[in-house]
Amino acid sequence: MDRAGWLRKRDGHGCGVCAGTDGAMKRVVARLRSGVVALQDDGDFRGYCILFARRHVVELHELTAAERHDWIEDAAAISEAVQRVCEPDKLNVAMLGNLTPHLHCHVVPRYLADGWWGRPIWDRPAARRTALDAEETERLAARLAETLCERSTG
Repeated sequence: MDRAGWLRKRDGHGCGVCAGTDGAMKRVVARLRSGVVALQDDGDFRGYCILFARRHVVELHELTAAERHDWIEDAAAISEAVQRVCEPDKLNVAMLGNLTPHLHCHVVPRYLADGWWGRPIWDRPAARRTALDAEETERLAARLAETLCERSTG
């Protein structure tokens, strides 16, 4: 990508997150103060969620102080919900964005038996990716939504 193209994407031109067309947003679990939580249908990392910022910003420092507070609290709530529902061995939390320039936070449950322990999940070849079946994805989405709701009302 050239710099001009990147700057257009960074400025929100054609942002799939803002438009609601980004494929990673297909299974929305909850709408929190700071943004939208979407469950990924990844069979190797059951419970993998992404928090997408409510408004188009690219970097964490572009949020106001109040928005940053909500962002961190929401990321922690997602982390706690995934831990309670999926019982992973470890949770990895990452904010990247060089592919999708809209602030988002990956909450990736890691399991000793996930086949990629000790390595970044993006090293996994596409041919090795397995999807959760639709029924399990729906069950998991409902449990995560319920757990997030309990935390925000409890």
